[in-house]
This record gives sequence, structure tokens and C-alpha cells, in this order.
Amino acid sequence: MKRGLTVLLMVLLASAVFSVIPASQAQETLKDQIEGLNSEVKNKRNRVNELDGLINTYQKKIREQETQQVSLQNEILILDNRVREKELRALRTKTEIETINLEVDALDTLLKRQEERIYKQKDLTALLIRRIHQADEISLVDVFLTRPSLSSFFDSLEKIKRLERNLGDSVGDLKTARTYLEETKNLRNTRREDLLNQETQLKTDQQKILEEQSVKISLVSQTERNQQSFERMLYELRQEMQGMADDVARLEEQLKNKLDNVDQALARGDVLLNWPVSPARGITAVFHDTDYPFRHLFEHPGTDIRASVGTPVRAAAGGYVAWNKKGSMYGNYLMIIHPGGIATVYAHLSKFAVGADTYVERGQIIGYSGGMPGQDGAGLSTGPHLHFEVRQGGIPVNPENFLPSGGLAINN
Repeated sequence: MKRGLTVLLMVLLASAVFSVIPASQAQETLKDQIEGLNSEVKNKRNRVNELDGLINTYQKKIREQETQQVSLQNEILILDNRVREKELRALRTKTEIETINLEVDALDTLLKRQEERIYKQKDLTALLIRRIHQADEISLVDVFLTRPSLSSFFDSLEKIKRLERNLGDSVGDLKTARTYLEETKNLRNTRREDLLNQETQLKTDQQKILEEQSVKISLVSQTERNQQSFERMLYELRQEMQGMADDVARLEEQLKNKLDNVDQALARGDVLLNWPVSPARGITAVFHDTDYPFRHLFEHPGTDIRASVGTPVRAAAGGYVAWNKKGSMYGNYLMIIHPGGIATVYAHLSKFAVGADTYVERGQIIGYSGGMPGQDGAGLSTGPHLHFEVRQGGIPVNPENFLPSGGLAINN
């Protein structure tokens, strides 16, 4: 009979606690807010697609220009279009960041509403349980005193069956709400991680814009907008590349015994080199970099390591300084011959610290980095950095295959 009393009180609270609650003004406002955010997200996504189209157009235009006859005017036009393409990339990344922010706002709004709903259901369930406990204390006499007829009591029994079903559904809804809440939280956190990645990408895009602009400044500075100077610069570069290969083969044979004594690690065949400057500030261009601005003219033959002007540059291994030179492309640069058929090249130096025809030890300061466009000794540069080459048998190879990962053997 106590169960019957419990039914009476549960029926009184059932519609208020577990039935579907009509949408309130606050819920309508929330719905409008979420719809507004979703509409903004859609507009941002459309803008991203538009920017993708423009970026593809510029990439196609650049590829077409790179197949045309080599000329200074065309190279400047290519660089201008590369800058514009990277500006569009930066704008796309910025729009992506704005989109993610809007998505996070929408998710936060949903989270707040879902948490409020769960807390409300918990409070109402707790209230119902308290009332049930109170009802369990009512006696059998009170049951018959409170009901006018036996039929009404049986009606109450039927209501309890419906109420039990509704109660089961409500518990299921609460579990579903909790699951949805956790999924929404995870999605929100994922989008926030995406946001951090996009912000990092934006900084990279902006840095590349500056580097592309610096390339143009360097090219104009080296050629003074003169086609003949441009052709002479390209000819000089080819001569430099061939000259280095010839010098490596000739000097290695002449100096073999002395080189073995200078760096015994290399002489034993341990070809691991030291980083000439710390890579902590980043690598701006890799060996045969697909994004190298002059790749259609020649492959990038080394690794560019970002370094402030005046950073000490150290010998990657012991060896013989073949020469110090100044060229239009490399700027101030020197080459060291090492044991084991290895040679290293250090370019865009602001200052030399060792002379030609001298021996240096591993880690010894041999010069200071430069590369600031327009400055003496910078050559054709994208900005302050060290251009570092490794040559094996006179042929450029990937320097990072000879360097410790994470900059472990740096002696700066």
C-alpha cells in the first residue's frame, strides 16, 4: 500500500519533472544565437573556399611564368606573384582562425545550455526522491482517507505504470545528455587545438611573406634592374657551383694525410657533423626545397638556418679552409675540405674569422652570419640566415643527413 501512496505524489510531480517542457523565451533566444553563429561560420567557410580558388589561380600563374624565357623582368614578376600568393595564404589562415573561434563560441553556448539542463534535471530528480521518501511514511489508513473510491485508487496504479515508463525514459535522456555534453566538450577542445595550430601557421605565413619580399630586394640590389647583370649573376653561380666541385676533388687528394690528423672522427668514417649555428630558431629552407623561389632555375643545394646577423659560425668538423670568396648569389662564403671526401660551405657571411689556406678544428669560429638583404656580403638572400652545404665527392647532398637531430652536437 505504501507503493500506492508513492504513486499519488509521483503523479502530482510527473508533468512538472519529466514531461517535455515547452520552449521558453530563453530557449528561443539561445536557438537564435546558435543559428546566428552557424550562419557566420558558413559565411567564413565560403570565404575560405574563395581564397583557395584565388591561391590556386596564382599558383597556376607562377608555374606558367616559370616556364617562360629566363629574364630579370619575369623573375621579378614571379616574386611579386609569390608574395601575393602567400598574402592570400595568410588571409586564408586568418579567416580559418576566425571560423574556429566562431565554432568554439557556438560549442561553448551549447555546453552552457546542456550543463544547465543536466543540473536542472538533477535538482528535480532529487526533489522527487525526497517527496517519495516522505510518502513512504504515510499509513494505510491515510490512503483510504485521501481517495474517494477504490476505482480512483486503481486509476492511480495505472498512472504509476505510465510514470515508471516516463521515469525510465527520463533517466535515458539524462544519460544521453551527459554523453552529448562530453562529446561537445571533446569537440570544443579539439577545435581549440586546431586554433593554436592555425595561429602558428599564420606566423609562418607572415614570415614567408617577409622572406619573399627580401628575395626581391636582394635580386634588385644585386642586378640594379639590369638584364645583363642578371645574366652575369646566373653565369657566376654556375661557375661557382662547378668550381667548388673541382676544388673538392683536387684538394682532397693533395691534403689527405693532413686532413686525417685534423679530424680523426671523420677519418674513421664517422661522418656526423656539428651544426654550424644553433637550429633552435628554425630551418628556413631545406635541401631541394620545393618552395625555393628560384627552384625553376636551380635546386636549393643546402640547408638555410635562421640566425641573427653577427651570430658566430663554427666549423662543422675539422679541416682545411680552401678559400674565402664573395659572389653575387652566395655573398661572402667559404669552403672547408674535410676527411672522407666531405666538404662544407658556409654562405651569406657578414664577416670572415679565418683566412684561406689554413686548418681549423671542429667547433672553431670561422665567421659570422649575415644575409640581411642589401648589406655587403649578403648576396641573394631571403633574410638573416646561414646557408650551409655539405658536398660529398664535390656533389651537394642533404646536410641534415650528416647532422645530429635536435642540434645535439652544437658547440655554440
